Amino acid sequence: MYTSKRSTRVRRHRCLAPEVLEGRLVLSSGQGSTFAIMPGNIATAGSISSVPFKIDPTLFTAPKSGKLLLGIDVVAVQPSAATAATSNIPTPTVKPEIVSIKDASGHIIPIQRTRYDPKIAKANHLGNQDTSAILFTVKVPASGQPPASYSVQVKGMGGSIGQYLVGFYLPGDAAGTGTVTKTDITTIKTLLGDNATNKNYNFDADVNRNGIINRADLKLAQEDLGASTKVSPVASVNLDPASDPGLDRTTDFSTVHFAGQVTPGASVTFANNSNNGATTTTTANSTGAYSIMVPLVSGSNTFTVTTQDGFGQSISGQISPVVYDPPSTTTVPGVATSTPTSTSTTSGTTTSS
Repeated sequence: MYTSKRSTRVRRHRCLAPEVLEGRLVLSSGQGSTFAIMPGNIATAGSISSVPFKIDPTLFTAPKSGKLLLGIDVVAVQPSAATAATSNIPTPTVKPEIVSIKDASGHIIPIQRTRYDPKIAKANHLGNQDTSAILFTVKVPASGQPPASYSVQVKGMGGSIGQYLVGFYLPGDAAGTGTVTKTDITTIKTLLGDNATNKNYNFDADVNRNGIINRADLKLAQEDLGASTKVSPVASVNLDPASDPGLDRTTDFSTVHFAGQVTPGASVTFANNSNNGATTTTTANSTGAYSIMVPLVSGSNTFTVTTQDGFGQSISGQISPVVYDPPSTTTVPGVATSTPTSTSTTSGTTTSS
């Protein structure tokens, strides 16, 4: 699924496996590891759309220079087949182009622009997608300082309108680990000269996304050596087996325990879409782990899980329903009866509010 959209991912069938609300490979050419994916919309022809983001020192580490090199891809959101059939809107509806990056004061940050080599789209059977990437450099605030605010401005070429996604990546992170390491630099060196049609071509090693891995990519990657980010476009949700003894997502506990992994410090909200269902929120700890006790209503409980992190990214999607089947009780005069509730906890993690 796309960020801030409901999940269309096929649900996993094994109850012990976490459900994943987002993936890393959703960029311009169907390739490329990203650490954040954010949506935007160009509503009227010729208008400029803005997507805000923040550089939080708790989520980013700069290289020795103190200056962090970042990259952004932009791609149109593909309308669903049903929408395209009923609206007769061409797919994609917008040809997005990044105009600029601005800081909180409105000052423009210098950018390096790259138009994707058509070979990338052709090699991946993507037709004539018109996509682009930019690189820019920012300073990471010192530890303890507040986040620095920025925004990316996007327009639709030729007066086109519609929804788009911007994907943020760490130039030089050839392995997609969220850190630029010496191993990444070595990988890029071994791939020098490869282009988009080569079997060994690595999209993440192509730092400027122009379809060929050359010494310009190596130089840019070396600038980012040691840079890292804890921001992740992946949010996982796992129903605790202790709350689901039959491993079939049917339980006689009125409150169940979920846990998972998101960007450190992100809020995680479980909204119960069932009648009279409650909304429960918690916050992930410094490693990105979260733990939350969620109340159920009788019958099927369908949850929309939404996260919001310090970068500005929101991830949202529905998870598989959980059925609450209250235990049957026999009333005996003079004897009190009660309904058991889940008491599962996770040591050292956050609790719901």
